[in-house]
Amino acid sequence: MHVVPRVSVIVPVFNAGEKLVPSIESLLNQTLKNIEIILVNDNSTDDSGEIIDRLAKGSASITPLHLPENRGVHEARLAGLKLSTASWIGFLDADDFARPGMFEIMLAAAEENDADIVVCGSDRVTTQRKVISPKLRFPHSEKVSVEVFGRFCKFDFGTGMLWNKLFKRSVIEPWFDLHFPWRQSINEDLLLNIGCFYNAGSVYLLNKQLHEYVLDDSSVTSRMQKSWAFVETFRAYALAVTCYKELSEEAIMEIIDLYRTQIGWGSYQVDVASMLTKYREQLEEATYLLCKESPYALAAIVARKQNTAVGIRLAIKSIYAALSKRLRNYF
Repeated sequence: MHVVPRVSVIVPVFNAGEKLVPSIESLLNQTLKNIEIILVNDNSTDDSGEIIDRLAKGSASITPLHLPENRGVHEARLAGLKLSTASWIGFLDADDFARPGMFEIMLAAAEENDADIVVCGSDRVTTQRKVISPKLRFPHSEKVSVEVFGRFCKFDFGTGMLWNKLFKRSVIEPWFDLHFPWRQSINEDLLLNIGCFYNAGSVYLLNKQLHEYVLDDSSVTSRMQKSWAFVETFRAYALAVTCYKELSEEAIMEIIDLYRTQIGWGSYQVDVASMLTKYREQLEEATYLLCKESPYALAAIVARKQNTAVGIRLAIKSIYAALSKRLRNYF
């Protein structure tokens, strides 16, 4: 007799190799047994596909999905979401860990508090799972039912990652087809979360460290250069205000402020405009999208927030310098 799982967990996989095994074992060892684990092989070039099939043969809880071409982590997650069957949805990265009670505790918190999204704490750990420091920690558990989207856009619930959250299917399902016109390298978690938190009537913040984030110096986020990070965040901003342009005007203003805040953080500061020259094509692509869909948002991102560093102004100025001639032609 087929039993509908209570939670579906989506795991995008690209060239994870054998390090995928302990990560998936952390899901197989969950105290919540009625769980669906969807492993999405994003056309890996190593033996990840074979490892996924081996794991699937050993557990009926695992559903393997092999994509015919490499699409990136966001599209891999969307493909997994469309296969999911549970009423609650979670995520895990292929090299991170879920502590044994993670999904049982989060599901219980969601049901007991009638919450649409549950957010738990996460610890930075070594590859041997030794705790380094908290990545996100809430001082106490609380239900948030007022200004949910506004507080999300102020980063009150963390920086927008997917892997420490449990979503009611009804808040995430409307975004199963949230496709982008280009492949987004970072910030794709935040982009999907924007839609989910806009739909959420309530969020439960859980003061338990249930997720382990493996700190790996070779990962994309660990290797980010400021100029590249700025460009990718600007591109994510263009996607956010255009993909969600049908939301309320108040919501769009909050999205704009969200990115004005993020782009002001030190890790995105560009002090020398010439550092952006090699990203001209990517900047033009994002700028043209904004010109076509939301010219106001293009202007609004330049508006200076209090205490914003000079580096941002230089970076923004460089965009206009590089594109001014073509923008005149465009209009």
